[in-house]
Amino acid sequence: MTKKLLILLFLFVKITGNAQTNQKHSLNEFVSDFIKTQKTDTLFAYESFHAGDLKIIDYSSDDGKEVCFDDLTNHPIYIFWKEKGKTYFSKINYCYEYSNILIENDTFWEIYSSNKSIIENEKVKPFQYIAIEKSKKTKYTIGVGNSYFQILQIITNGKKTQKLFDKFDLQKQDEKLININYQNNINLKSKLIVDILEKITSEAEKNNTFKKIKSR
Repeated sequence: MTKKLLILLFLFVKITGNAQTNQKHSLNEFVSDFIKTQKTDTLFAYESFHAGDLKIIDYSSDDGKEVCFDDLTNHPIYIFWKEKGKTYFSKINYCYEYSNILIENDTFWEIYSSNKSIIENEKVKPFQYIAIEKSKKTKYTIGVGNSYFQILQIITNGKKTQKLFDKFDLQKQDEKLININYQNNINLKSKLIVDILEKITSEAEKNNTFKKIKSR
Protein backbone atom coordinates (compact mmCIF):
# COMPACT_ATOMS: atom_id res chain seq x y z
CA MET A 1 0.00 0.00 0.00
CA THR A 2 1.60 3.24 -1.18
CA LYS A 3 1.60 6.04 1.33
CA LYS A 4 1.74 9.69 0.43
CA LEU A 5 2.47 12.36 2.98
CA LEU A 6 1.26 15.87 2.39
CA ILE A 7 2.71 18.69 4.48
CA LEU A 8 1.64 22.29 4.19
CA LEU A 9 2.93 25.24 6.21
CA PHE A 10 0.34 27.88 7.02
CA LEU A 11 1.96 31.23 6.25
CA PHE A 12 -0.62 33.62 7.60
CA VAL A 13 -3.46 33.86 10.12
CA LYS A 14 -7.02 33.87 8.82
CA ILE A 15 -9.30 35.58 11.35
CA THR A 16 -12.37 36.79 9.47
CA GLY A 17 -12.62 34.05 6.88
CA ASN A 18 -12.09 36.57 4.06
CA ALA A 19 -8.69 35.38 2.89
CA GLN A 20 -8.25 35.47 -0.87
CA THR A 21 -8.70 32.20 -2.72
CA ASN A 22 -9.21 31.11 -6.29
CA GLN A 23 -12.65 29.76 -5.41
CA LYS A 24 -15.79 31.16 -7.08
CA HIS A 25 -17.28 31.79 -3.65
CA SER A 26 -15.87 32.53 -0.23
CA LEU A 27 -16.60 30.14 2.60
CA ASN A 28 -18.70 32.82 4.26
CA GLU A 29 -20.87 32.99 1.13
CA PHE A 30 -21.52 29.25 1.41
CA VAL A 31 -22.47 29.83 5.04
CA SER A 32 -24.84 32.67 4.08
CA ASP A 33 -26.46 30.51 1.40
CA PHE A 34 -26.91 27.70 3.94
CA ILE A 35 -28.47 30.05 6.49
CA LYS A 36 -31.06 31.23 3.94
CA THR A 37 -32.37 27.66 3.63
CA GLN A 38 -33.02 27.29 7.36
CA LYS A 39 -36.34 28.46 8.80
CA THR A 40 -35.01 29.67 12.13
CA ASP A 41 -34.15 33.04 13.63
CA THR A 42 -30.99 32.03 15.49
CA LEU A 43 -27.92 30.08 14.37
CA PHE A 44 -24.40 29.55 15.65
CA ALA A 45 -21.41 29.43 13.29
CA TYR A 46 -18.28 27.95 14.87
CA GLU A 47 -14.73 27.53 13.56
CA SER A 48 -11.34 26.77 15.07
CA PHE A 49 -7.81 26.71 13.69
CA HIS A 50 -4.12 26.87 14.52
CA ALA A 51 -2.14 29.77 13.11
CA GLY A 52 1.36 29.22 11.79
CA ASP A 53 1.10 25.46 12.21
CA LEU A 54 2.03 22.45 10.11
CA LYS A 55 -0.90 20.40 8.87
CA ILE A 56 -0.24 16.79 7.93
CA ILE A 57 -2.46 14.36 6.05
CA ASP A 58 -1.38 10.74 5.70
CA TYR A 59 -3.42 8.77 3.18
CA SER A 60 -3.21 5.76 0.88
CA SER A 61 -3.44 6.16 -2.89
CA ASP A 62 -5.42 2.94 -3.29
CA ASP A 63 -7.87 3.05 -0.38
CA GLY A 64 -10.53 4.98 -2.28
CA LYS A 65 -10.57 7.80 0.26
CA GLU A 66 -11.19 11.28 -1.12
CA VAL A 67 -9.08 14.08 0.29
CA CYS A 68 -10.35 17.65 0.47
CA PHE A 69 -7.18 19.59 -0.29
CA ASP A 70 -8.91 22.87 0.49
CA ASP A 71 -9.06 21.74 4.13
CA LEU A 72 -5.29 22.21 4.19
CA THR A 73 -5.63 25.97 3.84
CA ASN A 74 -9.27 26.67 4.73
CA HIS A 75 -10.62 25.31 8.00
CA PRO A 76 -14.31 24.29 7.90
CA ILE A 77 -17.16 26.15 9.55
CA TYR A 78 -19.83 24.34 11.58
CA ILE A 79 -23.43 25.58 11.70
CA PHE A 80 -25.84 24.87 14.59
CA TRP A 81 -29.58 25.60 14.46
CA LYS A 82 -33.00 24.51 15.71
CA GLU A 83 -35.75 23.05 13.55
CA LYS A 84 -39.13 21.97 14.88
CA GLY A 85 -37.79 21.87 18.43
CA LYS A 86 -34.75 19.76 17.54
CA THR A 87 -31.14 20.86 17.23
CA TYR A 88 -28.99 20.06 14.21
CA PHE A 89 -25.53 20.92 12.97
CA SER A 90 -23.61 20.52 9.76
CA LYS A 91 -20.17 21.13 8.29
CA ILE A 92 -19.36 23.61 5.53
CA ASN A 93 -16.20 23.55 3.42
CA TYR A 94 -15.25 24.15 -0.22
CA CYS A 95 -15.26 20.53 -1.33
CA TYR A 96 -18.54 18.93 -0.29
CA GLU A 97 -22.03 19.44 1.03
CA TYR A 98 -22.77 17.39 4.18
CA SER A 99 -25.90 15.94 5.74
CA ASN A 100 -27.48 17.46 8.85
CA ILE A 101 -26.73 15.77 12.17
CA LEU A 102 -29.19 15.63 15.07
CA ILE A 103 -27.81 16.69 18.47
CA GLU A 104 -29.25 15.23 21.65
CA ASN A 105 -27.30 17.35 24.16
CA ASP A 106 -27.89 20.99 23.21
CA THR A 107 -27.42 22.78 26.53
CA PHE A 108 -25.68 25.65 24.73
CA TRP A 109 -29.10 27.02 23.72
CA GLU A 110 -30.10 27.39 27.36
CA ILE A 111 -26.84 29.19 28.14
CA TYR A 112 -27.47 31.59 25.28
CA SER A 113 -31.18 32.25 25.95
CA SER A 114 -30.46 32.96 29.63
CA ASN A 115 -27.55 35.31 28.91
CA LYS A 116 -28.29 37.05 25.58
CA SER A 117 -27.51 40.60 26.70
CA ILE A 118 -24.46 39.51 28.68
CA ILE A 119 -23.02 37.58 25.73
CA GLU A 120 -23.62 40.46 23.33
CA ASN A 121 -21.60 42.86 25.49
CA GLU A 122 -18.93 40.67 27.06
CA LYS A 123 -15.36 40.98 25.77
CA VAL A 124 -12.37 38.67 25.63
CA LYS A 125 -9.47 40.56 27.16
CA PRO A 126 -5.83 40.08 26.05
CA PHE A 127 -3.12 38.46 28.14
CA GLN A 128 -1.91 41.23 30.44
CA TYR A 129 0.45 41.22 33.40
CA ILE A 130 1.62 43.69 36.02
CA ALA A 131 5.29 44.53 36.55
CA ILE A 132 6.79 46.63 39.32
CA GLU A 133 9.17 49.23 37.93
CA LYS A 134 10.71 51.91 40.15
CA SER A 135 8.08 51.19 42.81
CA LYS A 136 5.28 51.72 40.28
CA LYS A 137 2.91 49.18 38.78
CA THR A 138 2.97 48.98 34.99
CA LYS A 139 0.54 46.94 32.89
CA TYR A 140 1.84 45.10 29.83
CA THR A 141 -0.02 43.30 27.04
CA ILE A 142 1.56 40.34 25.26
CA GLY A 143 0.57 37.81 22.60
CA VAL A 144 1.98 35.07 20.39
CA GLY A 145 1.86 34.59 16.62
CA ASN A 146 1.47 30.82 16.66
CA SER A 147 -1.70 30.21 18.62
CA TYR A 148 -5.04 28.38 18.52
CA PHE A 149 -8.10 30.44 17.67
CA GLN A 150 -11.83 29.85 18.04
CA ILE A 151 -14.51 32.00 16.43
CA LEU A 152 -18.16 32.01 17.44
CA GLN A 153 -20.73 33.89 15.37
CA ILE A 154 -24.24 34.22 16.70
CA ILE A 155 -26.66 35.13 13.90
CA THR A 156 -30.05 36.35 15.14
CA ASN A 157 -32.55 37.75 12.65
CA GLY A 158 -29.70 38.71 10.32
CA LYS A 159 -27.66 40.41 13.06
CA LYS A 160 -24.22 38.94 13.80
CA THR A 161 -22.38 38.93 17.11
CA GLN A 162 -18.83 37.60 16.86
CA LYS A 163 -16.47 36.40 19.59
CA LEU A 164 -12.81 35.59 18.92
CA PHE A 165 -10.89 33.47 21.43
CA ASP A 166 -7.11 33.22 21.38
CA LYS A 167 -5.98 30.27 23.49
CA PHE A 168 -3.02 32.32 24.72
CA ASP A 169 -5.40 34.84 26.31
CA LEU A 170 -7.10 31.99 28.18
CA GLN A 171 -3.89 30.91 29.94
CA LYS A 172 -3.48 31.59 33.64
CA GLN A 173 0.20 32.33 33.19
CA ASP A 174 3.06 32.18 30.71
CA GLU A 175 6.26 31.10 32.44
CA LYS A 176 6.34 33.50 35.42
CA LEU A 177 3.96 36.08 33.98
CA ILE A 178 0.47 36.02 35.53
CA ASN A 179 -2.47 36.86 33.25
CA ILE A 180 -4.63 39.36 35.16
CA ASN A 181 -7.51 38.76 32.71
CA TYR A 182 -7.58 34.98 33.17
CA GLN A 183 -10.66 34.84 35.40
CA ASN A 184 -12.59 37.24 33.19
CA ASN A 185 -11.90 35.22 30.04
CA ILE A 186 -12.58 31.71 31.30
CA ASN A 187 -15.86 32.77 32.93
CA LEU A 188 -17.38 34.37 29.83
CA LYS A 189 -20.77 32.89 28.90
CA SER A 190 -19.73 32.75 25.26
CA LYS A 191 -16.67 30.71 26.31
CA LEU A 192 -18.99 28.12 27.85
CA ILE A 193 -20.81 27.84 24.53
CA VAL A 194 -17.55 27.58 22.57
CA ASP A 195 -16.33 24.76 24.81
CA ILE A 196 -19.50 22.76 24.14
CA LEU A 197 -19.38 23.35 20.38
CA GLU A 198 -15.70 22.39 20.26
CA LYS A 199 -16.43 19.10 22.01
CA ILE A 200 -19.32 18.31 19.64
CA THR A 201 -17.39 19.08 16.46
CA SER A 202 -14.14 17.39 17.50
CA GLU A 203 -16.00 14.20 18.44
CA ALA A 204 -17.90 14.27 15.14
CA GLU A 205 -14.65 14.60 13.19
CA LYS A 206 -12.97 11.89 15.24
CA ASN A 207 -15.86 9.48 14.66
CA ASN A 208 -16.29 10.38 10.96
CA THR A 209 -19.88 11.39 11.65
CA PHE A 210 -20.21 13.81 8.75
CA LYS A 211 -21.69 12.20 5.63
CA LYS A 212 -21.03 13.73 2.22
CA ILE A 213 -24.12 14.50 0.12
CA LYS A 214 -22.33 15.72 -3.00
CA SER A 215 -19.28 17.58 -4.26
CA ARG A 216 -19.52 21.32 -4.82
